[in-house]
Order: sequence, then C-alpha cells, then structure tokens
Amino acid sequence: MDYTEMQFAFKVYEKALNKRSRHLIRTPESVREAEEAKYTLQMAVNDVLAETREVATMIRTSPY
Repeated sequence: MDYTEMQFAFKVYEKALNKRSRHLIRTPESVREAEEAKYTLQMAVNDVLAETREVATMIRTSPY
C-alpha cells in the first residue's frame, strides 16, 4: 500500500467515524445503545465509499 492509498483509507476512516457519531447523536437516547450495536463502523465505511463512488461516477460522466 503506497502513501496515497494509506491517506485515502485514513480519510475514509475519519469520515466514517464522523458519520457514525452524527448518526448516533441524532438517534433518540432511548434506542441509542441498540442503534450503536446495529450501525457499525463497517456500515459507515460502506456508506462513505458509496458516496465516493457516486461522486466518481458524476465526475467521469461530466461533459466538462
């Protein structure tokens, strides 16, 4: 793994941590523990990568 790949992986990890934290903060406190077990970091990483794929597709198909 080269430096660029490591940097990309770290950025994805940071964004996933933030996404998961925001999700849990927005969850009502009464169900937060259950949601914490349900919405894993892996799910957040997958969400971030899906967003990245969408942006890459938009860039690739852009006429500019």
